[in-house]
Amino acid sequence: MDNRLIISDFYNNILLGFYFINDELYRIQNFSDNSLIGNIYCGYVKDVVKNIDAAFVEFGDNLKGFLSLKNIEKKPKSGGKILVQVAGDKIKTKDYALTLKLNLSSDNLVMVVGGSGISISRKITDNDTRNRLKSSLSSLDTGEYGFILRTSGADCSMEDILAQADLLKKQYEDILRKFNFSTSKALLFENNKIVNACNEFINKYSGEIKTDNENVYKFLTNSRISATYFTDTSISLCNKYALGKHLKNALSKKVWLKSGAYLVIEVTEALTVIDVNTGKAEFHNNKEKTFEKINLEAALEISKQLRIRNISGIIIVDFINMSKKESCQNLEDILKSYVDCDYVKCNIWGMTHLGLMEISRQKKEKPLKEIVGDK
Repeated sequence: MDNRLIISDFYNNILLGFYFINDELYRIQNFSDNSLIGNIYCGYVKDVVKNIDAAFVEFGDNLKGFLSLKNIEKKPKSGGKILVQVAGDKIKTKDYALTLKLNLSSDNLVMVVGGSGISISRKITDNDTRNRLKSSLSSLDTGEYGFILRTSGADCSMEDILAQADLLKKQYEDILRKFNFSTSKALLFENNKIVNACNEFINKYSGEIKTDNENVYKFLTNSRISATYFTDTSISLCNKYALGKHLKNALSKKVWLKSGAYLVIEVTEALTVIDVNTGKAEFHNNKEKTFEKINLEAALEISKQLRIRNISGIIIVDFINMSKKESCQNLEDILKSYVDCDYVKCNIWGMTHLGLMEISRQKKEKPLKEIVGDK
């Protein structure tokens, strides 16, 4: 089984990253857009709205953002400048989401300015390992910064981790220095999306990166990222890894399951509705068992489709009705285990009185459909 990140602009010159984990498509990421997530600015507080406990902040080149002030003791004042980081891109009518809690990342560590304590990646599940790492990193817990150890950091030496922490502190001090001498709306730190994504992929999955875009290859090479420039004249990179087929499937409303059942995925302005249908599935003597089997198969596919399509917000799933409560609870528990491997936070809220499964998924980047449209 191989892990690969394939970067290509075969579709309408939109640069996309196809993540294959164990030879299976895990995610499609947009590398073409000018995502501002992670950028840090010297913002200008245009207005503070007390009744919603939020501020509207101008930054960059005529950009506007929404800043929640909940749990913020020292509130900013209108007309002042403020140090903010972009936490979410502008999506349709919603402004950029901003935060005062700055995150700076290295290969194995995330520093949270304004946070405190040491956190260990939840994917490091062994309690003895977690306790050992927390104890070893206790010297970083000064109350001024919080630190999160990435999954890849479990195998690093403490010397390396502490060195990365020092570099992140110096990076923040440099940002703070720029802020003190900058005019409002100035960009203080630019987050390079493709470099960060490639570094994270290599560290997390030890995979290979391939691209058929010469400029991307040169950029990655200059950034000291190991990548392969695909130059095979007998077959294109797109055809070799069936990128067009994967993209078409990721934009289709109907998704077939191996059992012959299928999903219908409808994205609306307010929420996403997913309907599970029996389709061509064969029914055996025990209809309840058949329904349970189809629902469990659908749950796995739904967890994949949410990642691949980057569907966010409120998701309602109409599974096939099952009469046994234990079957419904088992379905919910298994769906929760499937979304645990998502790259953004995804919550399963359980069944409504109408038998509909409620899901919420964190909004960050634009959904795939909005990026490339229907094919």
